[in-house]
Amino acid sequence: MTRVVVDPLTRIEGHMRLSTEVNENGVITDAQSSGMLFRGFERILLNRDPRDAARITQRVCGVCPTSHAMASANALDDLFGIADQVPKDALVTRNIIQSLNMIASHATHVYVLWLPDIVNPAYRDVMATIGNTGNALWKELLYRFAPISYRIDGVAIPPGKAYVSAIKEKKRLQEAIALIAGKMPHQMSSILGGVTYKPTVADIGQLASYYYQVMDFIDGSTLGVDHGTWLDNTFRASSPQSAVNFVVEHLQEITERSLISNDFSYSAGWGDVDLFAAFGSELIGEKLLGLPASFKFDRTGAYSDPSKIGFLTYGVYYDVEHGDGYDPLELGKSGFQKAAFVTGSLEHKKFDHRKVTEEISHSFYVGEGDLHPFDGVTNPVRNADEIDYQGDSQSRYSWIKAPRYKGVPCEVGPIARMIAMEEPLTMGLMKAFSDNGYSAVNTFTRMLARVQEMLILSEQLLKWVTTDLNPNGRFNIPTDLSMARDSQGIGLWEAPRGALGHWVKTGTDSKITNYQMVVPTTWNASPRDSNGIPGPIEQALIGTKVSAVENLLGIDNSNPTGILHTARAYDPCIACAVHTIDLTGKAGKNKRIFDIV
Repeated sequence: MTRVVVDPLTRIEGHMRLSTEVNENGVITDAQSSGMLFRGFERILLNRDPRDAARITQRVCGVCPTSHAMASANALDDLFGIADQVPKDALVTRNIIQSLNMIASHATHVYVLWLPDIVNPAYRDVMATIGNTGNALWKELLYRFAPISYRIDGVAIPPGKAYVSAIKEKKRLQEAIALIAGKMPHQMSSILGGVTYKPTVADIGQLASYYYQVMDFIDGSTLGVDHGTWLDNTFRASSPQSAVNFVVEHLQEITERSLISNDFSYSAGWGDVDLFAAFGSELIGEKLLGLPASFKFDRTGAYSDPSKIGFLTYGVYYDVEHGDGYDPLELGKSGFQKAAFVTGSLEHKKFDHRKVTEEISHSFYVGEGDLHPFDGVTNPVRNADEIDYQGDSQSRYSWIKAPRYKGVPCEVGPIARMIAMEEPLTMGLMKAFSDNGYSAVNTFTRMLARVQEMLILSEQLLKWVTTDLNPNGRFNIPTDLSMARDSQGIGLWEAPRGALGHWVKTGTDSKITNYQMVVPTTWNASPRDSNGIPGPIEQALIGTKVSAVENLLGIDNSNPTGILHTARAYDPCIACAVHTIDLTGKAGKNKRIFDIV
């Protein structure tokens, strides 16, 4: 047994440590996911005016501050008892801001944080085993997805075309948010009772312009067909099987030409998603398309025991078809994306926020565990000797708490939302994998669900901008601090990475007495609970082979692509996941063990 540690995991937000045990066959048999810092935002908010929360909580993260602003605004709307009065056009504006951030975050994750994984040098060696086809594919992957400042064997590689273009589109989307939200990151618009800014007719035109420019990139690079055709045949397919058939038939058409010419370029019809869909999956690429090799991402990041995992979404985006107001506890009932708890065997259950708890048996906190967030505490250990990341799975090893839904660890994020929506392509792919002996949820389906959600959401965004937003409408309602006296509020929302909840309580002076945030990476990167059940990332690592393409070229613990691909597919945000101030000034720096790609 060999201990393989990645510390820190790079190309994510924050500092994350992954410690694994790898057996003689190169299979991960145990895993520990550790959040490496404590930030204490819940403690920072104590005794403050609750109206500050929508500003302060955004500083948890610079990637998804918008989601924290929205969750906090929802909690404050509930706290002040005005959620049913928030004007429709304020809700539409919040939807637009959130969807722009969601699309920007997904594009960043896919192109800048995850796709560079497939230009890991291990894949050059794998591709070389299949001759001219493999060499041509490798050159195309480098041309598209190489990150900035990248070198292989000391040779500088120019940044990839798709990588650089995606950064430009991220900038465009950030500008769109700033247009109606003041700035980005840390937008200023979403507040208690609505938004601060009334978009003008000119703003609506500019938002539409931004949208069409982004869609030009999607149609010209991301997809091998235009997005309307893709969505008509996947999201709006008559059945999950029809959605899968469309994708496979599209890939067959371009594959047949390219296997003869060894041309995998954009001009040959290969969108970025096409390359990933064809070569990322053993089932699709090798078994259905007859390709000579694949990355086999459908064999990594799987869950072996459905009884120990679930999929959770709180629902997101306001239902603006019925005018003003919303119900904070029913946000995901009738909106664009529904709330749901889905078991590991894909049984849908109604979501109930009262069944969310957090515990701390393997985290660096003291106090009672298994508490609902309204009763939660964030009390860190005070003895430095108790903070040890080197212990085994029986010890405390993370600053991340362990949230559970009815005692079950849950994956949150795009695939959970797509499962809750019963999105045809996602469900069709999951069934195809399950029917052919693969895990329905794996690294491949996890990543494709993120792309699919980005495409679906882009279409919905256009409706909110051009149809639903009325620049002559109302955008906020007045409030007074006294309205929050001896109250409590709940803000349920979705960040790009998954289910995000803010819970707030106030006292007789209307000041905050408790504020708890349970964020997506707290769910995904959680440690074990008191029953010894690992968190989702830990479960996904266990059983995954440590080296490239199922250890095809042997076991290489110095380049553990199985760990890197699997964990990064969740798009971890550790700054969000662990929420002080170092009173001693002696905080040590994390030692970088290695940094691949």
